[in-house]
Amino acid sequence: MPRRRGRARVRPIGEAKDLALAAAAHARAAGRLIGSGRDMVRAVHLARRHIKRARSLLRALAPLSREAVARENGFLRAFAHQLAPLRDAHALEEAARQVGLAAHGGATQSGGVDLTALGKALQRQARVIARLAPAQAPRHFLAMAVARSYRRARRAYARYELDPGTEPLHEARKRIKDCLHLVEALADRRPKRAPPKPGRLDELGEQMGAIRDLDLLAHRLRRKAGNETKLIRIAARQTRLERAVARAGARAFADKPSAVEKAWRGA
Repeated sequence: MPRRRGRARVRPIGEAKDLALAAAAHARAAGRLIGSGRDMVRAVHLARRHIKRARSLLRALAPLSREAVARENGFLRAFAHQLAPLRDAHALEEAARQVGLAAHGGATQSGGVDLTALGKALQRQARVIARLAPAQAPRHFLAMAVARSYRRARRAYARYELDPGTEPLHEARKRIKDCLHLVEALADRRPKRAPPKPGRLDELGEQMGAIRDLDLLAHRLRRKAGNETKLIRIAARQTRLERAVARAGARAFADKPSAVEKAWRGA
């Protein structure tokens, strides 16, 4: 069976150095997708997912090569920012459909971004990222990396619970995605039943993302008068999502970080 265009070819991760190679594979896949010239909306959506995964794996390597990781992470952030307006336009359409409103349009435009050039630049950057693989790492580094990522996500979520505003939500969702991407990348090494459960992290991240998209839609609708009924429907949908997030968060972060590290040390 031919390999699907844009799919990251990631070999199983057995050592810390493999995280850099996996991050590079995701950056390379993102570049191929947005340079393909096909189905721009889907290509941008999938490319952003690959970039997020690449950044998550790079962050896990930060204790071993902080300066180099920060540099490459910054480059990937810049690539993602260029794609963000295209993603947001599509997300607004999806959010509108979720609450039964008409789509706004605009998700099919490139926004002046040269996607072909951006795709080539990403593939060049992937070669640099692959060379970040550290020669050595402390024993049980991967277990410590999972526990560290889980701890950061757990703390960010706790801050969001105390102050469920836009910025705390955005930060918590980023840290949750970091933890999810790392655990998924280490699927072959994950001890049986070891927390955190990727399905629970994914559910929580998706629900928080839906709240964020509805926030964007509501902000746009408030610019014009006569949208009060639409805003009420959005607020009702957000309330339901917030309740679901509270339930999902309690399940996803039931374990202490020390228990997570202990479980993963058996890998």
